[in-house]
Amino acid sequence: MESSSATTLSLFTLPVDHQGIPSAPSAELDPYLDAAARCFVRYGVRRTSVQDVATELGVNRTTVYRQVGTIDNQIRLLIARDLHRLLAELPASLADKSGPRAVVELMAAIIGYASKHPVLAKVLADEPEVIGPFLASDLPEVIARIKSALAPLLQAAMATSQIATRDADLLAESLVRLGITLILAPPPGDLGTFLAEVLVPTLKPPP
Repeated sequence: MESSSATTLSLFTLPVDHQGIPSAPSAELDPYLDAAARCFVRYGVRRTSVQDVATELGVNRTTVYRQVGTIDNQIRLLIARDLHRLLAELPASLADKSGPRAVVELMAAIIGYASKHPVLAKVLADEPEVIGPFLASDLPEVIARIKSALAPLLQAAMATSQIATRDADLLAESLVRLGITLILAPPPGDLGTFLAEVLVPTLKPPP
């Protein structure tokens, strides 16, 4: 009998609490985060002020501070919200996938989602200097959080011979690092083909 606390995929079971991932902000904050995202795309992350967000939303600055805090905090909340939205979409996109192909499709979906995110696209195109401080300060925590969420799923896939048995923690970290690299520097040609060429030989279980 399927547990009500999990969403079943063909490769693994994805817990709805997403252990290791920052909690999703309340839906009541969506108008504030949507306004912040529009400002980030319009002005750039570094040039956006709390007053800009307040003006975009038609409220005073104090209200924005009270609800979503500083610009840095708004960025964190926006990332957490959109990450949870992505996780909610994954089961449907992976429903008919299994084995190494499911991992390839998972990576392609995540990288594609991030690459098309309007705020990230704005940063990569117009504000690459924003990436440096993030890589230096926040990236290790991001890698650790996603790794902690991904490793148990990979371990479960290994236990059912869906993918080859390897060090789950090391594999999870390598997948996270590969994903970040491909978001920042997309490969030429088709992303899925590239990922399959790189990942399937490593993940394919022995006959």
